[in-house]
Amino acid sequence: MLKSSYTGPSLSHYQFEGLRNKGWVIERAIEVYKHHPNAVVLIELDVGIRFQKLVVKNFGWRNTISMFFSPFMRSRAQKSWDASKWLLEAGVPVPKPIAVYTARQLGFIDQNFFITEYIGKNQKSRRILRNEIIEFEKKQLIVQKMGEMVFAMHNAGMIHNDLTQGNFLVKDGDYEDIYLVDLNRLVRKSRITIAERMYDISKMNLCSCNLEHDHADCLWLYFLLAYEPEQAEYNLMYLRKAIVKNRMRRRAKKIKKGREK
Repeated sequence: MLKSSYTGPSLSHYQFEGLRNKGWVIERAIEVYKHHPNAVVLIELDVGIRFQKLVVKNFGWRNTISMFFSPFMRSRAQKSWDASKWLLEAGVPVPKPIAVYTARQLGFIDQNFFITEYIGKNQKSRRILRNEIIEFEKKQLIVQKMGEMVFAMHNAGMIHNDLTQGNFLVKDGDYEDIYLVDLNRLVRKSRITIAERMYDISKMNLCSCNLEHDHADCLWLYFLLAYEPEQAEYNLMYLRKAIVKNRMRRRAKKIKKGREK
């Protein structure tokens, strides 16, 4: 038995059926950001009374284990929708959620997609922060804004769980107009420890020094000063530990993959 739920503006039958099909979405995209396992595209849709550019994320499966447990969880599209609402309430800039759809077959998630506004021309913060030509002062502005955003998120009881430079979008060259994306792993908790906060941050890889030695142009320090100025030194101690822990976990994963091959 197929059960489905949709929240959002009315769509034509043709568009609605198309959005359920990853191939249709990719074929009609103005731009394809990702295509596997999730299709993330910029597409023009007739929403309401006019055509407009929107970003569609049609989710796929990374592994069979996730599909097996899907009857007991929200779809990733629904998680993204919920997370967007929570973050906007907390004052964290994210692309405005437009629509969400989930279909289940015998309880198992069969299809799900998530639609957001198109924020305009943008690029990932990683591309700017790793560009040696761009002035350090501009990178500093980006990192400070990111620090403010992450603090607001953590302070509202949310952990992103995938805070990478690629998940911060800088809009149209404005280094203080930044949006947080890729929200389907975000969780909300009644209490977040300092260790959890810093581990969430540790994946951002803001400086190659990994806080192993002091230097004046360390972007980690600018981030922490914007994140929580009065606790910067205290957080620095925990962040050092979190970076080491994150590196050890990544190394263990690589070793495990190597053995499996």
